[in-house]
Amino acid sequence: DRPVWVDDPAFKLDYHIHRAALPAPGGEKELADVVGEILARQLNRNQPLWESWFVEGLEGGRVAFIAKTHHSIVDGVSGAGLSSVLCDVTPDAKGPIVELPDEGEQPRHSSLELFAKGTLSAATTPPKVVQYLGQTVRNAVTTISHLRRDDPPPRPMSAPKTSFNGALSSHRSFAYTSLPMAHIKHVKNGLGVKVNDVILSVVAGALRSYLSKRDALPETPVLATVPMSTRDAGDETPGNHVHTMIASMCTDVEDPVERLSAIHNGMNSAKALAEDLQAGQTIGLTDFAPPVLLNLVFKGFRAAKLEDKLPLASNLIVSNVPGPPIQLYMAGAKIEHIVPVGPLTVGMGINVTVFSYGGNVDVGIQADPDLVEDPWEILEGAKAELDRLLAASGWVEPAST
Repeated sequence: DRPVWVDDPAFKLDYHIHRAALPAPGGEKELADVVGEILARQLNRNQPLWESWFVEGLEGGRVAFIAKTHHSIVDGVSGAGLSSVLCDVTPDAKGPIVELPDEGEQPRHSSLELFAKGTLSAATTPPKVVQYLGQTVRNAVTTISHLRRDDPPPRPMSAPKTSFNGALSSHRSFAYTSLPMAHIKHVKNGLGVKVNDVILSVVAGALRSYLSKRDALPETPVLATVPMSTRDAGDETPGNHVHTMIASMCTDVEDPVERLSAIHNGMNSAKALAEDLQAGQTIGLTDFAPPVLLNLVFKGFRAAKLEDKLPLASNLIVSNVPGPPIQLYMAGAKIEHIVPVGPLTVGMGINVTVFSYGGNVDVGIQADPDLVEDPWEILEGAKAELDRLLAASGWVEPAST
């Protein structure tokens, strides 16, 4: 049967909350190294799949709070919603005193209940398989119809091979920066596109520069998986409520403004296909396939390093998560930045996730250091690309007083 949520009778908070200190000088690079070490360690599957770290020793007496949560529990949007629980809107807010229920009051799933659910699930599996196969055929027809349009989306499994694609190692690196939202909105308004288009174009320009310097820029454009939240307003249920679209990063276009325009047009095509596929999505593979079987297939896939041999759906993940529009505090301290960290997936050694907060767009890159030599170089390339787009959109630096 499918996994179910249960309470952990042996839950201990000490297993999940940790403390660390940065080596001098306590700058961005030192903090990023600690984050990379935390990302490289797998969460303990015998405990609730989350942990938090308080990191001291940052420049200026600051403290970093790192929250690591499995994607099966929260997605980007619901993770952002946790800020209403973990944070305050005033520095002097007093949190409520919460009384935990007694152990006897915790809901339990009896063996009989689990057996009954498993039996029902087994009985409904054959119809689900038929339903899934029919849906797959409909999706193929929908995709073909979109590919025949004048402005088609990227063809399935057509991503070029790049240096940051391949079998993932157990190591992780991290880098982060912040971009002014005012600059991004100026480009958006000046060039008639959307905020997400600007973000994708900034990342695309950085990737083009990174690959070109290594004489590794593919002739066909790099493709990105772009998550789309499928949560309804007010939906706070746990789990992953995300659909994806495959968008061209137009890295084959040299001019930054032309690249931004091409990304804008391509995103419209990619979104139209994704929405049509989502409208017909009634069942997923994980709704009926045994988790143990899926796990074995995935492990076999990794062991055979098939990600080095099979065609790629996309080259990386680029995710834009909207953050709270207000200033937040934690335990009386002002939160300066909320830097996101997105997961790596099979065959993709880089994830770029952005989070809007406090007038900035905070950018976090998680990478496999065996595939991505220097994520900081990509961030510098993103800043340079935004500067080029700013200049093209007529940005004038406000006079200082």
